[in-house]
Amino acid sequence: MGKRLVTAQKPFTMLVGALRQGSDPSRGPAGNPAVAISTFTRQSFPEIPGRGPNCTYPGIKGTTSRLGLLTGATTAATGTITVNATPAILGVTTIHLGEYVLTSNVEFTVDPASGGNTATSLATAIANLAGYGATPAGAVVNVTGPVGVLGNEADFRAGGVSPYLFVVSPDTGAMAGAGPEIGPPTIT
Repeated sequence: MGKRLVTAQKPFTMLVGALRQGSDPSRGPAGNPAVAISTFTRQSFPEIPGRGPNCTYPGIKGTTSRLGLLTGATTAATGTITVNATPAILGVTTIHLGEYVLTSNVEFTVDPASGGNTATSLATAIANLAGYGATPAGAVVNVTGPVGVLGNEADFRAGGVSPYLFVVSPDTGAMAGAGPEIGPPTIT
């Protein structure tokens, strides 16, 4: 996992001359087959290492460029953190949100008697982070994160001594549902 910022270049459209079959101009109109492909539109998404959030993207370390087109509406990534009904925390436990690391009993308070109080404290800490929002609902914290390509790749996990105290969903290490996403190129 490393810090990376994904940038988007302007879409680029190439003219492509692809015919359905061979051409024979001496046969008149019958010798000029239909055009199968006329354009190919794509964007480049180069990464800038060392900037942006910590990401779980399993790409090559360093810089990579992805190709495609932005698709979908602009939406924020989402996830939930459920506070387990564990009676006590055994040591320093952390919540990782992109480039931020929230530490138990430093940025948020763990109340061993109440998952709801812990969730409220955690939601307040998350809501104070730039680019993130959170609302508590009992022992559950509903988290919204970054929009765009990195929204689905920024770290979202529990760590430290007692990570079992927090059940993070999705449990893939990153939030989900952010848009737009990098989709396939357009071929016409």
